[in-house]
Amino acid sequence: MTRSGSFLRLVVAELGRLRSRRLTLAAALLVLAAVGLFQIAVVDEVSPPSPADVTTQRQYYEQAHQEWEQGHVAQEKDCRDSGQAPADCVWPEPSPADYALTATAFADVAPTAVQLSAYVALLAAFLVGASFIGAEFSTGSLANWLTFVPQRLRVYGSKLVAVALASALGGAVASFLMLGLVALFTRLYGGGLTGLGEAAATAGRAVPVAVLAGVAGFTFALLTRHTVAALGIALGYLVASAVLGTLASNADGPLGWLPPWLPENNVAAFLEHGTTYTQYVLTVTASGTSGDSVEKHLSFGHSAAYWAVLLVLAVVSGALVFRRRDVT
Repeated sequence: MTRSGSFLRLVVAELGRLRSRRLTLAAALLVLAAVGLFQIAVVDEVSPPSPADVTTQRQYYEQAHQEWEQGHVAQEKDCRDSGQAPADCVWPEPSPADYALTATAFADVAPTAVQLSAYVALLAAFLVGASFIGAEFSTGSLANWLTFVPQRLRVYGSKLVAVALASALGGAVASFLMLGLVALFTRLYGGGLTGLGEAAATAGRAVPVAVLAGVAGFTFALLTRHTVAALGIALGYLVASAVLGTLASNADGPLGWLPPWLPENNVAAFLEHGTTYTQYVLTVTASGTSGDSVEKHLSFGHSAAYWAVLLVLAVVSGALVFRRRDVT
């Protein structure tokens, strides 16, 4: 048998072991439940408002529009005269969509829905990847497996490929199922599907994000030998990121350079094919200190390179540790 055929058999065996784990089934059911429950919000958004709601909301809209017609010129002039930037003094005209007189468009619902499913799949993939190798360390089954297949790098590779394939499948099912259900309910209520291509592209980009999460969970648990330790690393970062995000919000502060390198910003940039983040810049004048918000762009190319480098580091570091570590 060729080496490639032997490795393929190892991958198939690892996929079977991964599928048979209870946590994998539980994670899959939770992802499907999250996608299904979100459809309640989707139906509420894409369904036309009732006649009673239309009557009430139209009254609010007409009142707001009348106030805008009577006062927006004077208020915008007063704002500019006070020294504010003209762009900050625009009072936008109320529209029927602001008062739920029409159903929310598919293009406004689908991106949020797909991104939600992507993050749910990300969390599930991280948990499954971490528990898969963590459980093998804690139960001792990894040592037994290596007695049958002593080539450690092949075993490592087969496990990593199995986690990546399972994560990709979970990410694809979650994202495209969410997109399909949103499109279905939108059409059932008579709405158009403008923006379907962009939403499908986001769903496609959610697949490699899920793979990255699965590999990250697998690597953290491999390096620490425990599922709980891998989860602790993830939870610890979530707590630390709140502090780091606050410190990094000052563009002139010691951590003003940090936002383009934060994982959460790069996940958003990858999913959305580019994203923006806001920092503030302090200006000191004779009359005091003021802060101005500055919006900065984080490109898709930056995020793709960022995750490619981290993926290589994770795979290589995991291979080096697995090749030499005592697994008994």
